Amino acid sequence: MSKPRVALVFPYTIEKHSFFGMVLPCLGLERLGAEVEDVAEVELFDARFETSIVDVVVRFKPDIVAISVKTTMYSSVSYAVADELRKLLPKAKFAMGGLHASSCPKEALEHVDYVVRGDGEIAFRQLVMGEELSQIRGLAYVGTDGVVLNPLGDPVMNLDEFRPPARQLRKSYYHYRAGGLIEMDVLETSRGCTHACSFCSPASIYPCKYRTHSPEYLIKEIVLMYSRGVRYCMLTDDHLGGDDDRVNRLCDLIIDSDIRIAFFAFIRPFTGKMELKKKMVAAGFVFFSYGAESPSKAQLKRYGKGYPAAFEFINQVNEEWLEAGAKYIGNSFVFGDVKDSKAVLSDLGTYARHLNPTFIEPLYSQPYPGTRYRDELEKEGLLLDCPWDDFTESRLLVRHPEVKDQEEMRRLRAKMWLDFFSPRKAAGIYRSPLYFHYHIGIPVLTVLRYMKSCDYIVFGCLLEKKPYADLHIEMVHDYFKKHLPTFEDKEMCLHDMCPYFDKFAEMVHMGWLKRLAGSRDVAVSVFDGSKEVAALVLSLEKGHIEKAQVYAGSPPPSDEVRKIWRINIPLSLLALGIGSKGEPTRIFYRLVIVLNIICLDLPRRFLGLFSGSKS
Repeated sequence: MSKPRVALVFPYTIEKHSFFGMVLPCLGLERLGAEVEDVAEVELFDARFETSIVDVVVRFKPDIVAISVKTTMYSSVSYAVADELRKLLPKAKFAMGGLHASSCPKEALEHVDYVVRGDGEIAFRQLVMGEELSQIRGLAYVGTDGVVLNPLGDPVMNLDEFRPPARQLRKSYYHYRAGGLIEMDVLETSRGCTHACSFCSPASIYPCKYRTHSPEYLIKEIVLMYSRGVRYCMLTDDHLGGDDDRVNRLCDLIIDSDIRIAFFAFIRPFTGKMELKKKMVAAGFVFFSYGAESPSKAQLKRYGKGYPAAFEFINQVNEEWLEAGAKYIGNSFVFGDVKDSKAVLSDLGTYARHLNPTFIEPLYSQPYPGTRYRDELEKEGLLLDCPWDDFTESRLLVRHPEVKDQEEMRRLRAKMWLDFFSPRKAAGIYRSPLYFHYHIGIPVLTVLRYMKSCDYIVFGCLLEKKPYADLHIEMVHDYFKKHLPTFEDKEMCLHDMCPYFDKFAEMVHMGWLKRLAGSRDVAVSVFDGSKEVAALVLSLEKGHIEKAQVYAGSPPPSDEVRKIWRINIPLSLLALGIGSKGEPTRIFYRLVIVLNIICLDLPRRFLGLFSGSKS
């Protein structure tokens, strides 16, 4: 008897300008593939790399088609692909899995024959092997008397019992990279979390069921990824740090293997344990994201966060990760919840700035199906009637008592970013490219191209759907004229950031320009008409940047007599060069800025290099 042919289908595409340009493998499907490779002929199909996902699946002539529906916002696309494939493959059986399908099995069964709820490895293998449907834990299907929801099985606590993901199923032209440039992969070190936040979709399936892979299993996976050229890895964990001893052992194994991969991890914040934090950074865990959620203790309690004080706790965690050497510290927020007043939302950017992360990730209030959070809002009649396509983390989904509509909410969201993104926060962006080059070994040109591909982060939105893209030019003007004057002195004084500036200049082979400048000040000023609205003053000593200070307006006169090299940029051109919608348009205005400096500014400044007077 021939083996059944199994098609594993990732059915949707993702905009490249989202979450640092990461295009990541479909780990869930690869784990299913690993569990059935010995009993089926398996092929993986990823819509992000196929001209027509339907055509390639049909040509394979599968007996069983498994479709991932992990993300709510893509459920409609996933259903549409399933519907089209069912018409063209009438003899095939169709299954769906993932978070959304697990939370909405009856809805998903309108498009497929089976839904695998929860962990899928065991149930999917049993389904492929033809076992009795009623005996497959977690399976949903339509029986003679309607929809049947088999009880969920107990989750496997030792994840090492599962086979490693079938990465070999990836086709040669499936290139998983950051910005199309840096080789990436994903790693699952654990499932579940030690807590069960009310808005967390995974926690609604297996609340407080924290399950792990052993460090010994994980180091084999990491060594394999490294041998394949991977230098950047996203952890799929909801919470990496649920077992300190395990993390400590894993870090030792990575450090001993002399592997240099940058890891991005989601983690619950914790204070203290500085030796562990420093070891994690030394092992490459340098990019972190965790929830600050709200300035309100009552809200944190309502969400089930389990934090002590709101501000003091997160602020301490952020400061400790910075001290340990982390390069990216992202604090996420539930933005626009019905119990956060409009005044709270308006001040959230300032609050976040004082917490001192390197970045913020404000996600619109998301009442995902199956969560306690959704049940609460539904009971109170506060859910808007929105399609699943609107669950982009940048759309208004709840009936806020003080915010009248989507337009008002997105302007509050834009204000939050402008209030947060002080000069100090902007300067902190240099940590990541320096780490990629000097520690990971990524070539300079690749690092610069990657920075360019992610230049949209200057507006603070990592999401695929940009809620205020048409406000970018307006935001640049508002930033320099309204927000910059409000930042406290410590956010404008960048003296301690000078080593980053110095090192970046050397990395991009511009050290000669610093040495040419010698010992003088370089002032980059932004003018709105004839009015100087901002200035960055770099003080160089013998070719090294010793001081850096930003001013809202003109720099104050100095008693010290120093040569000054001034570069003036019109605000109107800067706004167009940063905020215009099309890439060609932005490039055009950036060239205009450069030509303005070269043709009007530099000749006089260059001559001033060799004069003894201020210029």
